[in-house]
Amino acid sequence: MKNSNRIIEKFRIKDYSDFDLFYEQTKKIIYFTIKNVIKDEEIVKDLMQDTYLKFLNNLDKYQNDNLNAYLSLMARNIAINEYNRRKKEILNSEYLEQVPSHQASLSPLFRILDYLTEEEREIVLYHIVENLKFKDIAVIVNKSLGTVLWMYNKAIKKLQERKDEFYGTEKHKKNTY
Repeated sequence: MKNSNRIIEKFRIKDYSDFDLFYEQTKKIIYFTIKNVIKDEEIVKDLMQDTYLKFLNNLDKYQNDNLNAYLSLMARNIAINEYNRRKKEILNSEYLEQVPSHQASLSPLFRILDYLTEEEREIVLYHIVENLKFKDIAVIVNKSLGTVLWMYNKAIKKLQERKDEFYGTEKHKKNTY
């Protein structure tokens, strides 16, 4: 990332004048990391803020390693904690029946990714959307490089097998002429 080390050094001395630039450079990876765990858009936005605050409050722990991997791991942990906290709040099935399905509001990207397991979806998003290297993804998801590669290839194969269901056979046929 452009100038990330310089920006972070400014943050260390409490100079946040370049925060907007930092945010623009990092918002996608944090968004997709959290969105993979939490589907509610408002909660995702709140957790993004929490991630940035936690990062700034814990700058002393950041060792100028891979910034994207570090932020992704932090965002993922925050999202998982929030997911677990909210899961405990749901006490009975009547409440669950009142909650509208999130499927209607999801973008096409997230709807097609619903064919994947949570772990597969996370790996695909990190690699395709965020362009992270598999070795960095392995660190974030705490799995071996071989496992990450295997899961990615399995996920891509699943998506290829299901593409007609997602696009619909008629629409897909029209696009191939």
